[in-house]
Amino acid sequence: MPQENTHDLSPYWSIRLALGSPIRRFLRKDQEQVKLDMPVLETARLVLRPIVPSDLNDVSAWFPGDPDGAAKAQNLIDFCAAEYCVRGIGPWGMQLRATRKLLGNCGLPHLDVRKRWGEVNYFVAPQARGQGLAPEATIELLRFGFRDLGLTRIQARCDPENWSSERVMQKMGMTFESLVDRRPPVKGASAKQKVYTILRETTNTAPDGSTPT
Repeated sequence: MPQENTHDLSPYWSIRLALGSPIRRFLRKDQEQVKLDMPVLETARLVLRPIVPSDLNDVSAWFPGDPDGAAKAQNLIDFCAAEYCVRGIGPWGMQLRATRKLLGNCGLPHLDVRKRWGEVNYFVAPQARGQGLAPEATIELLRFGFRDLGLTRIQARCDPENWSSERVMQKMGMTFESLVDRRPPVKGASAKQKVYTILRETTNTAPDGSTPT
Protein backbone atom coordinates (compact mmCIF):
# COMPACT_ATOMS: atom_id res chain seq x y z
CA MET A 1 0.00 0.00 0.00
CA PRO A 2 1.42 3.45 -0.83
CA GLN A 3 2.44 5.70 2.02
CA GLU A 4 0.25 8.62 2.97
CA ASN A 5 0.63 11.15 0.18
CA THR A 6 -1.80 13.92 -0.60
CA HIS A 7 -0.66 15.81 -3.66
CA ASP A 8 -3.92 17.76 -3.86
CA LEU A 9 -4.62 17.87 -0.13
CA SER A 10 -1.05 18.64 0.90
CA PRO A 11 0.55 21.66 2.46
CA TYR A 12 -0.42 22.89 -0.98
CA TRP A 13 -3.62 24.06 0.69
CA SER A 14 -1.16 26.44 2.27
CA ILE A 15 1.48 26.72 -0.43
CA ARG A 16 -0.85 27.08 -3.39
CA LEU A 17 -2.93 29.67 -1.60
CA ALA A 18 0.15 31.53 -0.40
CA LEU A 19 1.24 31.73 -4.04
CA GLY A 20 -2.10 33.16 -5.11
CA SER A 21 -4.15 30.15 -6.20
CA PRO A 22 -7.75 30.98 -7.17
CA ILE A 23 -9.17 28.09 -5.10
CA ARG A 24 -9.29 30.15 -1.91
CA ARG A 25 -12.69 30.60 -0.30
CA PHE A 26 -13.30 32.62 2.82
CA LEU A 27 -15.80 31.59 5.43
CA ARG A 28 -18.77 33.85 4.79
CA LYS A 29 -22.18 34.49 6.28
CA ASP A 30 -24.65 36.89 4.69
CA GLN A 31 -21.81 38.13 2.46
CA GLU A 32 -19.82 39.31 5.48
CA GLN A 33 -16.63 37.58 6.50
CA VAL A 34 -16.78 35.72 9.81
CA LYS A 35 -13.68 35.35 11.96
CA LEU A 36 -13.48 32.15 13.99
CA ASP A 37 -11.57 31.04 17.05
CA MET A 38 -8.90 28.42 16.44
CA PRO A 39 -8.44 26.20 19.50
CA VAL A 40 -5.51 23.91 20.15
CA LEU A 41 -6.74 20.34 19.62
CA GLU A 42 -5.19 17.21 21.09
CA THR A 43 -5.12 13.52 20.24
CA ALA A 44 -3.30 10.57 21.76
CA ARG A 45 -0.08 11.35 19.90
CA LEU A 46 -0.55 14.83 18.48
CA VAL A 47 -1.05 18.43 19.45
CA LEU A 48 -2.79 20.35 16.66
CA ARG A 49 -1.86 24.00 16.95
CA PRO A 50 -1.07 27.09 14.86
CA ILE A 51 2.06 27.08 12.73
CA VAL A 52 4.40 29.88 13.83
CA PRO A 53 7.71 31.41 12.64
CA SER A 54 9.76 29.28 15.04
CA ASP A 55 8.55 26.20 13.11
CA LEU A 56 10.63 27.16 10.06
CA ASN A 57 13.19 24.36 10.46
CA ASP A 58 10.55 21.69 10.97
CA VAL A 59 8.49 22.89 8.00
CA SER A 60 11.58 23.09 5.79
CA ALA A 61 12.14 19.39 6.51
CA TRP A 62 8.83 18.64 4.76
CA PHE A 63 10.64 19.28 1.45
CA PRO A 64 13.69 16.98 1.56
CA GLY A 65 16.10 17.51 -1.30
CA ASP A 66 14.24 20.57 -2.57
CA PRO A 67 16.61 23.55 -2.97
CA ASP A 68 13.61 25.83 -2.58
CA GLY A 69 12.39 24.03 0.54
CA ALA A 70 13.23 26.86 2.96
CA ALA A 71 11.50 29.43 0.75
CA LYS A 72 8.42 27.22 0.43
CA ALA A 73 8.39 26.75 4.19
CA GLN A 74 8.55 30.51 4.74
CA ASN A 75 5.74 31.05 2.23
CA LEU A 76 3.62 28.54 4.11
CA ILE A 77 4.32 30.19 7.46
CA ASP A 78 3.51 33.63 6.05
CA PHE A 79 0.28 32.27 4.58
CA CYS A 80 -0.69 30.75 7.93
CA ALA A 81 -0.13 34.07 9.70
CA ALA A 82 -2.39 35.81 7.19
CA GLU A 83 -5.11 33.16 7.51
CA TYR A 84 -5.07 33.35 11.32
CA CYS A 85 -5.35 37.13 11.11
CA VAL A 86 -8.14 37.27 8.52
CA ARG A 87 -10.16 34.07 9.06
CA GLY A 88 -9.25 33.32 12.65
CA ILE A 89 -8.43 29.74 11.64
CA GLY A 90 -5.95 28.28 9.19
CA PRO A 91 -3.72 25.23 8.97
CA TRP A 92 -3.23 23.32 12.21
CA GLY A 93 0.32 22.04 12.57
CA MET A 94 0.60 18.37 13.58
CA GLN A 95 3.07 18.35 16.46
CA LEU A 96 4.17 14.95 17.70
CA ARG A 97 3.95 14.87 21.49
CA ALA A 98 6.94 12.55 21.89
CA THR A 99 9.44 14.73 20.00
CA ARG A 100 7.65 18.10 19.71
CA LYS A 101 8.47 18.01 15.99
CA LEU A 102 5.97 19.44 13.51
CA LEU A 103 5.29 16.63 11.05
CA GLY A 104 2.50 17.98 8.87
CA ASN A 105 -0.63 20.09 8.77
CA CYS A 106 -4.36 19.74 8.38
CA GLY A 107 -7.28 22.09 8.24
CA LEU A 108 -10.68 23.22 7.03
CA PRO A 109 -9.82 25.50 4.10
CA HIS A 110 -13.33 25.67 2.63
CA LEU A 111 -16.27 26.50 4.89
CA ASP A 112 -19.82 27.69 4.29
CA VAL A 113 -21.66 28.76 7.43
CA ARG A 114 -25.05 29.10 5.74
CA LYS A 115 -24.98 25.62 4.26
CA ARG A 116 -23.13 24.18 7.29
CA TRP A 117 -20.63 22.59 4.94
CA GLY A 118 -16.86 22.20 5.13
CA GLU A 119 -13.88 20.52 3.52
CA VAL A 120 -10.95 18.94 5.33
CA ASN A 121 -7.42 18.44 4.01
CA TYR A 122 -4.14 17.10 5.34
CA PHE A 123 -0.45 16.58 4.68
CA VAL A 124 2.12 14.42 6.46
CA ALA A 125 5.84 14.99 5.92
CA PRO A 126 7.57 12.20 3.96
CA GLN A 127 9.62 11.06 6.96
CA ALA A 128 6.48 10.57 9.09
CA ARG A 129 4.18 8.74 6.68
CA GLY A 130 2.81 5.26 7.30
CA GLN A 131 2.17 5.89 11.02
CA GLY A 132 -1.53 6.77 10.87
CA LEU A 133 -1.01 10.43 11.79
CA ALA A 134 -3.29 11.80 9.07
CA PRO A 135 -6.47 9.96 10.17
CA GLU A 136 -5.67 10.61 13.83
CA ALA A 137 -5.47 14.36 13.19
CA THR A 138 -8.38 14.65 10.79
CA ILE A 139 -10.78 12.66 12.94
CA GLU A 140 -10.20 15.30 15.63
CA LEU A 141 -10.87 18.01 13.03
CA LEU A 142 -14.17 16.33 12.15
CA ARG A 143 -15.17 16.49 15.80
CA PHE A 144 -14.29 20.17 15.89
CA GLY A 145 -16.21 20.89 12.70
CA PHE A 146 -19.37 19.09 13.78
CA ARG A 147 -19.30 20.01 17.46
CA ASP A 148 -17.86 23.54 17.55
CA LEU A 149 -18.69 24.92 14.11
CA GLY A 150 -22.07 23.21 13.82
CA LEU A 151 -21.30 21.75 10.41
CA THR A 152 -23.58 19.02 9.10
CA ARG A 153 -21.48 17.83 6.14
CA ILE A 154 -17.70 17.61 5.66
CA GLN A 155 -15.98 16.42 2.53
CA ALA A 156 -12.45 15.65 1.33
CA ARG A 157 -10.96 15.14 -2.13
CA CYS A 158 -8.12 13.16 -3.69
CA ASP A 159 -6.82 12.16 -7.10
CA PRO A 160 -8.28 8.85 -8.36
CA GLU A 161 -4.90 7.10 -8.20
CA ASN A 162 -4.02 8.39 -4.73
CA TRP A 163 -4.98 5.22 -2.85
CA SER A 164 -3.22 6.20 0.36
CA SER A 165 -5.12 9.48 0.64
CA GLU A 166 -8.35 7.68 -0.16
CA ARG A 167 -7.61 5.20 2.61
CA VAL A 168 -7.20 8.09 5.06
CA MET A 169 -10.69 9.31 4.15
CA GLN A 170 -12.09 5.84 4.71
CA LYS A 171 -10.41 5.67 8.13
CA MET A 172 -12.09 8.99 8.93
CA GLY A 173 -15.45 7.27 8.40
CA MET A 174 -16.12 8.99 5.09
CA THR A 175 -17.84 7.31 2.16
CA PHE A 176 -17.32 7.82 -1.56
CA GLU A 177 -19.80 10.26 -3.07
CA SER A 178 -18.75 11.13 -6.62
CA LEU A 179 -16.04 11.70 -9.18
CA VAL A 180 -15.85 15.39 -10.10
CA ASP A 181 -13.85 17.70 -12.34
CA ARG A 182 -10.87 19.30 -10.60
CA ARG A 183 -11.58 22.95 -9.96
CA PRO A 184 -9.48 24.80 -10.84
CA PRO A 185 -7.48 22.59 -13.25
CA VAL A 186 -3.86 21.99 -12.26
CA LYS A 187 -1.28 21.38 -14.98
CA GLY A 188 0.14 17.87 -14.80
CA ALA A 189 -2.48 16.67 -12.30
CA SER A 190 -5.51 14.44 -12.79
CA ALA A 191 -8.49 16.18 -14.38
CA LYS A 192 -10.80 14.36 -11.98
CA GLN A 193 -10.98 14.01 -8.20
CA LYS A 194 -12.78 11.62 -5.90
CA VAL A 195 -15.05 13.24 -3.33
CA TYR A 196 -15.64 11.54 0.01
CA THR A 197 -18.15 12.86 2.56
CA ILE A 198 -19.34 12.34 6.10
CA LEU A 199 -22.55 13.67 7.67
CA ARG A 200 -22.93 14.70 11.28
CA GLU A 201 -26.01 12.51 11.58
CA THR A 202 -23.85 9.43 10.90
CA THR A 203 -21.39 10.29 13.69
CA ASN A 204 -21.73 10.45 17.46
CA THR A 205 -20.97 14.17 17.62
CA ALA A 206 -23.86 16.61 17.99
CA PRO A 207 -23.31 20.39 18.04
CA ASP A 208 -23.41 20.42 21.85
CA GLY A 209 -21.04 17.45 22.11
CA SER A 210 -23.78 14.99 22.99
CA THR A 211 -24.76 11.88 21.08
CA PRO A 212 -27.53 12.47 18.51
CA THR A 213 -30.71 10.44 18.94
